[in-house]
Amino acid sequence: MVSYPVTRYLYRPVSTRAARALEGTPITPGHVTLVSALLSTSGAVAFGFRSYWLGAVLSLLGVITDCIDGDLSRLTGRSSTVGAFVDSVMDRWTDAAMIVGLAYANPDHWTLASVALTASLLTSYTRARAQSLGVDCPDGIGGRDTRVLLLVIAAPAGLIELGLWAVAVTGVVTAVHRMLVATRRLKALEAPRATAPDRASVA
Repeated sequence: MVSYPVTRYLYRPVSTRAARALEGTPITPGHVTLVSALLSTSGAVAFGFRSYWLGAVLSLLGVITDCIDGDLSRLTGRSSTVGAFVDSVMDRWTDAAMIVGLAYANPDHWTLASVALTASLLTSYTRARAQSLGVDCPDGIGGRDTRVLLLVIAAPAGLIELGLWAVAVTGVVTAVHRMLVATRRLKALEAPRATAPDRASVA
């Protein structure tokens, strides 16, 4: 299973240390979520104005900060369903903002950006829908951590079109992969129910 390798090996070593530093402070995971959203949105705006290096730095800081809020929640036990909900929704908003910002700066890429955005949202929705049905499918190479990294490398390197293609392709592949994984796990979840004896008929 390939599950968020960029987070595990690149973002998490930084975010874990930062979360430990914040553990004894009044700062809550909710505060960190808002800072993450602000950084990521600012990065998207910078991309829109073709300040690609600034946008890349802010977006990268935003996704690392997004990891900090999860680490801080685990360390302090201050997690909540409301916080998890807000965090997930803010992630989708900032994902969209980054791609729209790059498309705004490069109008010729609007069609490609639309495909990349659709693939990005489908990847996230597939997992969210699976979770709502009782299984999880974080599998795949095109998770949010990878998408952000592709774009923050591509933008300052002048390879925006290539970056959008990479997000689109990995997003589609990951969405399909997650659908297959979720389908298999849902079938496994339903199998015991289907084979369980009807107590009324046995009685």
